[in-house]
Amino acid sequence: MRCSSCSSAMERVELAAHIGTPIEIDVCEPCHVIWFDNLESASLSPGSVIELFKRIYAARDGARNLLKNVVDCPVCLITLKSTSDLAKGGRFSYSRCTNGHGRLISFTQFLREKSFIRSLQPHEISALSVKVKQIRCSSCGGPVNLENDKACVHCGAAISVLDEVAVEKALAALQAKEVQRSTFDPSRLGDAIMAAEGNTRRTRSLRSPGQEPYNQNAWLGSISTSNGLVDLVELGIGAALAVWMSN
Repeated sequence: MRCSSCSSAMERVELAAHIGTPIEIDVCEPCHVIWFDNLESASLSPGSVIELFKRIYAARDGARNLLKNVVDCPVCLITLKSTSDLAKGGRFSYSRCTNGHGRLISFTQFLREKSFIRSLQPHEISALSVKVKQIRCSSCGGPVNLENDKACVHCGAAISVLDEVAVEKALAALQAKEVQRSTFDPSRLGDAIMAAEGNTRRTRSLRSPGQEPYNQNAWLGSISTSNGLVDLVELGIGAALAVWMSN
């Protein structure tokens, strides 16, 4: 299958579904997009969501293409319709085939659909712009001037970051669900629950006296642009995986 944005061959990835039957999705890492056939995203097992989370972060060092605003269905070639839906974490956007062949979604919007990221508030953008003048849009790869822009001028996506608290809770819940899906061994399920509780205690132990509960994205204060434009979502994924994988 060819990528709707850059026309390069997409990589076919096999993942587990809720019912145990493997499903195949198509990924274009340079464009940071995923093609799902109809309803495939909702069919992913918890373990597969975690696997895609890791894969999205692993693609950070590769070449990044600017995602086109208008793209065609890789199956029937009609123009995909820009669509938004509501998930637990808020609204997320994607492009769908009106003939029902599937949908194209960016890595960032997939993470938003799974409640891993949130949009920065205006006061957070203003505070960040004091130190970082320009970032890369996590959705399309275009540059965003934090001093002047409150959203990406190329694709209109909100300036987003990984929600550390949401990721901690989501990964723990997904891991526990994956244990339940793959086996009913009570000891393994207990281990997953204890691990999730341990993560919560460690997060709370990092608070300073008088600090508000769950000081989200405190790492934003240490952002450096020495390596060029930063992607706030990718930066957050790296931090979250480093902590999660060390547990």
